[in-house]
Amino acid sequence: MKINRKDIEWFIKNIRRDYEGKELTDEQLANHIAGWMETNPACVDIDGVSNPGRYSYSTVGYGVFSLLGEKYRMGRVEIFDEKDESGYAIDEGTYCMPFIAANQFEDFIESLETEYPIQISIGSVKQCSQAVSEELGIPEDMLNDMETKKAFYSEKYKEIDK
Repeated sequence: MKINRKDIEWFIKNIRRDYEGKELTDEQLANHIAGWMETNPACVDIDGVSNPGRYSYSTVGYGVFSLLGEKYRMGRVEIFDEKDESGYAIDEGTYCMPFIAANQFEDFIESLETEYPIQISIGSVKQCSQAVSEELGIPEDMLNDMETKKAFYSEKYKEIDK
């Protein structure tokens, strides 16, 4: 996310003009600026990069063909180096996250640029599978079983049809 500094500069000049001869507290100034930004969202470039760097990141979603996909989204993070002329990612990593966390993570990663590469390693797909197994009441080793998936979705759609 990148803020258009020229827009904010213009607005601050207007505040100074409107309040000429009056002293504003920091809180009043912050409230004016925040209120203006909230009602003029064009000053915020949601896709812009605030701190450009050598490395950029992109996400690619995976199709999840097990019951893990009921609660989790999976994908990979591709790492690009502006000094690499191939046009391809120089490396990649994977993620498995609950849907709401995946949305937030993907938005964050796609807006990130760094001068130095990053490395993240937390949790495991096994832990995610265990959580889904507990939630659905299906043994972990059966989450990929075709008959188990058919039975699960058949029951789920019966509930939806009611």
